[in-house]
Amino acid sequence: MVTMNAFLDWLTGAVANRIDEEYSLLYWITLGVTLAILAGLVAVAVNKKIKPETKQMILIGISIFQLSFEVLWRIVYVVFKNADFVGIYPVYPCNLGGIIVPIIALTNWKKGKDMFYVFAFIGACLSFALPGDMFCFDVMAFPLFKSAFQHTGILLIPLFEYAMGKYKPCIKDFPLLFVGCLIHIFNCEAVTRWLGLNGDYMYLRQGYPFEIPGIPSPFVTCAFGLLIFAIVLFLLDIKGSLAFLKSLKKAKESKQEE
Repeated sequence: MVTMNAFLDWLTGAVANRIDEEYSLLYWITLGVTLAILAGLVAVAVNKKIKPETKQMILIGISIFQLSFEVLWRIVYVVFKNADFVGIYPVYPCNLGGIIVPIIALTNWKKGKDMFYVFAFIGACLSFALPGDMFCFDVMAFPLFKSAFQHTGILLIPLFEYAMGKYKPCIKDFPLLFVGCLIHIFNCEAVTRWLGLNGDYMYLRQGYPFEIPGIPSPFVTCAFGLLIFAIVLFLLDIKGSLAFLKSLKKAKESKQEE
């Protein structure tokens, strides 16, 4: 029988012990469940027998559930972990994306999708591919469940809309994606300093293999990230991206002829 103390230990994470294993058993279980959920919902999204209205209701349900969970875990942290405002503020991109992405889906804000969807999706993919110490525990306590669930949500919503054919970004959306990156950087680098925090919340100083000697790590990371974003945008709509680039070339040639 589960006692109240045991339940509280699970909520606060006190029941979990840290282990020295980045890709732990919990990681593989979480990854497997996440991939199964993504595959199942993508199958629903591309199924032409399912009405678009039904798919839209599924998207709305997922978004409401995701947003509700963002409120829930903050309540849990305040009540049971005695977290203050700084403790529940979205200092990490995933914490901010967990709020923004479902709101964008619910409001069907096109420019918001261009700013945050691809960033959220790639960021969540990297979090699962390079989990760091996120899964270095022997028990799936609530704080770990919160991180896993949150990243699954910001993976799922953009992917579901893309699979539905409701959102199809291409390279022409890069300027808005760049604006979204600036918003994340401002939140993680400027607002956090104003709050008295000094962590690397944007993961700009992690010492990645592609660092260039003599150039500060944040600049190299940002440049590499923007390149990846541009490539992904191009691949998500190759035909549209090529048409856009050709139009830019023609406009440039016409201007030169004048």
